Amino acid sequence: MRIQNFPGQFKHLAPALVRLGHEVTAMTMVKNAPPQWQGVRLVQYRVARGSTSGIHPWVADIETKTIRGEACFRACLKMKAEGFNPEVIVAHPGWGESLFVKKVWPEAKLGI
Repeated sequence: MRIQNFPGQFKHLAPALVRLGHEVTAMTMVKNAPPQWQGVRLVQYRVARGSTSGIHPWVADIETKTIRGEACFRACLKMKAEGFNPEVIVAHPGWGESLFVKKVWPEAKLGI
């Protein structure tokens, strides 16, 4: 599973893993994304709100990352309820989406 900016650096790796027989799922904030790309299942998620106007600049970045992390967390809960249980999760640490995924899948390996 890859989070947010897919395919990014996984443009070649994700389809190769699919060809090897692995189930690969990526999450995206892209509106109207197709249900799959080169055999990779795409799951859309959306943030519930934007950042607070006028928030203190020292906490603006963590607020934005927490909002994204919450959106991803809620999408992951839905995926888990549908039976999805990844062995490995790969995420970029800079956007916040990976903040809470171990709360959903504590046994999954998380690569940052």
